[in-house]
Amino acid sequence: MTDRRAWLPQIAAAKQQGYIPVIAEIKASSPAEGDLIGNRSIADIVAAYEAGGAACISVVTGQWFGGHIDMLSETAATTSLPVLRKDLIVNLDQIKQSQDYGANAVLLTRKILRPSHLAKMIELCLNLGITPFIEVASQDEMADITSDNRIIVAIANRDIGRKELDINSGYKSLNLIDHLHANVGARISASGISSAEDASKLIQAGFDGLLIGTSILKAANPAQAVREITSIHQ
Repeated sequence: MTDRRAWLPQIAAAKQQGYIPVIAEIKASSPAEGDLIGNRSIADIVAAYEAGGAACISVVTGQWFGGHIDMLSETAATTSLPVLRKDLIVNLDQIKQSQDYGANAVLLTRKILRPSHLAKMIELCLNLGITPFIEVASQDEMADITSDNRIIVAIANRDIGRKELDINSGYKSLNLIDHLHANVGARISASGISSAEDASKLIQAGFDGLLIGTSILKAANPAQAVREITSIHQ
């Protein structure tokens, strides 16, 4: 069984085997798309993602997207893949809560965290064996990221202040990746990736993996949608 703490080894293993590391997301709804789960259970979605070869699972627990904390424990109970809690994490107690509910990575959004507070949260994550998954969305935010090969940096293709209304097929992160100068464990392009063509361009640009949610949740066959991306020739 995969060690749930093994985010970076899991991503590295997928790459070594010739697959694109996909972090497949479970999200109840989207401001632009409405309901994304329908009559499926969390277990149904997880099974499809695993069948498609997803490397890790992201769970959106934020109320903004119809999420709740119980989605995290439900997911962790049905998979041995590493699990990310994706929410607006703003205090140390939420990190401990995330671990209690089964997460072994948490989203830390630079836009809403002062550099000094972000550093404290990263330190707690690492002390607890949780992988810090740091989201940045601008060149200025990247400047605050210090080199550490135990962290993951996700370059977002959306502005959280605009919800998901400004997604542009992943190309925001494509334009920003060269500005991330910190040496980190993995660089992820997050959100707004809707096709194998987008995915291929992002991987060729230097990303180590992709976080994908809406497009695979909407697919008629989510397992096939994930597989089409994981199996792209690198």
